[in-house]
Amino acid sequence: MLNQNHQNATNNRLLNPKAGTYALILHCLNQRSIDTGKLGKLNVTKGFYVYVGSAFGSGGIFARIKHHCRNFKSFHWHIDYLRQAAEIIEVWYSHDPIKREHQWAGIFMEIQEVQLPFRGFGSSDCKCNSHLFFFNAQPAVKMFRTRVERAIPNHHRIERIDGNALKALFFG
Repeated sequence: MLNQNHQNATNNRLLNPKAGTYALILHCLNQRSIDTGKLGKLNVTKGFYVYVGSAFGSGGIFARIKHHCRNFKSFHWHIDYLRQAAEIIEVWYSHDPIKREHQWAGIFMEIQEVQLPFRGFGSSDCKCNSHLFFFNAQPAVKMFRTRVERAIPNHHRIERIDGNALKALFFG
């Protein structure tokens, strides 16, 4: 049985337990250095980070985003380390049945304003340079949707949920 917050989110089409691809939009207010496990130290600067991932296991997008929103005592993925220094302010996601995280990472790599803060972050299991991207200004979902529509015909719609809705959903 789904919990009440999950049921409300599903009814409101915010998130649901189907598989899909997602991008976490994170905001860092203060520069600091964090340990990222085997990857070593990462100097986190003020600005906006985008982390691309996919959720094709049990619980799909809902379960994965819930994991990323919690406070950690132990870390599983590279992004868990970054969460110590940056807050999730938006999530962009699609329930496209095809795993698209590598294509999304490629699209982010083509954006002129993007910087790669740490090569190999979130991409140790693939050939992508990184699944983490840095922007000085907050990226816009509309810009990303347009790029995806041009690059990937028949891609399912990319939805957006903001940080306040995430807090209400998971901690409400």
